[in-house]
Amino acid sequence: MVSAHGRFSILLLCALAALIAIAVAAPSHDRAKAAARPAAAVQRVVLPSTPIDPPRPLQPLWLTELPARFPSMTSLLAPRFSILPDHQIVSYYGNPYTDLMGILGAGDLDSMADALERQAARYDALNGPRDVIPAIHLVYAVAQPYPTDNGLYLQYVDEAAVLRYFALAEERDMLLFLDLQIGRSTVKDEVTKVLPFLRNPRVHLALDPEFAVDGKDAPGDVIGSLSAEDIDTAQSMLQDLIIAERLPPKILMVHQFLDGMVRGGESISQYQGVDLVIDMDGFGSAAVKRATYEEYAGRTYAAYAAIKLFFDYDTDLMSEQDVLFLNPTPAVVIYQ
Repeated sequence: MVSAHGRFSILLLCALAALIAIAVAAPSHDRAKAAARPAAAVQRVVLPSTPIDPPRPLQPLWLTELPARFPSMTSLLAPRFSILPDHQIVSYYGNPYTDLMGILGAGDLDSMADALERQAARYDALNGPRDVIPAIHLVYAVAQPYPTDNGLYLQYVDEAAVLRYFALAEERDMLLFLDLQIGRSTVKDEVTKVLPFLRNPRVHLALDPEFAVDGKDAPGDVIGSLSAEDIDTAQSMLQDLIIAERLPPKILMVHQFLDGMVRGGESISQYQGVDLVIDMDGFGSAAVKRATYEEYAGRTYAAYAAIKLFFDYDTDLMSEQDVLFLNPTPAVVIYQ
């Protein structure tokens, strides 16, 4: 006679066999969909037009991504390797539609990339064991002094142009920064527009408070500003993306050359996985830039510091040696 314990074991095995049979019978395209990894390439995020089918009994075990299998552990599973402690970034800044905004719009892409690599190599030869990474700093949302069709006083680089710069960054193993000037929009809305690009590990984000204005001003009429809450919003969105996509840390760069451009900076929070860089923007003499850089690099919210140099507007352009003598050494050097 089979004991009660034996009957229970037989019933349990039968139940498990039934569940496995159901799982095996599931349509193959459902299993493939469940196991699909997030795409590495830049692409638009398209939301499904119909609800996703409810999960099948054993579907969690088909998932190859650990965050999907163990949601409560997501924050522990994301990679935590920042490039900034051991690397210096040297970038060229601008917009493809005009050379007035910087070197990116001053010539063909390959010539620009060649010049950028030579610039980066000069730093690499001088800064000791710290490696140098070249980067393209693309102003994606450009503030306009007049109303635009979208009502935001913003003009955008079209997707085809962004993808050309992305392809160049892939080919040359560079980073790509997407810079947002905000206009009359909000940080949340503008960052949302570039989230599809930011899914790629080599793409990072920059905010320009100078052109962030409220409803009564046009960009350029006044020096704009962003609040600590605005900057934390961007950091939070980046952190959410990092966790959801299991990405390495992202860089958030904020340009500043006046105190009023960042309101309440001392209350800016630190977000795990987001490297906040304060860029000393603005042109002028080397002596003035040196003093201003040291002021902003010393702010408590400046986890890392950057400096922007202007080929055409700095009265005595700092040399690579001059830049490396700054204290602290800039994590990022931008040429406009």
